[in-house]
Amino acid sequence: MNIESEQNTIAKEKEFLKINDMVEKLGVTRTQFWRMRKAGEVPPPVIRNPQMWLASQIKEFYERRVKKEDVGTL
Repeated sequence: MNIESEQNTIAKEKEFLKINDMVEKLGVTRTQFWRMRKAGEVPPPVIRNPQMWLASQIKEFYERRVKKEDVGTL
């Protein structure tokens, strides 16, 4: 791994998502998102004001969610 590639990886790990990014990535409305958040289905934000989530954390959450939906459709 070269230095530039390593720096890009570190930068992506530190990327933050705001609420608009979250609803877009998850494919839900803001209302659906807040219901999911209240039910504990979405990880808590790492920054509270304004609420922001780590992109890497949400990517893992999204992948688990997709796998769970795929298993449920079998």
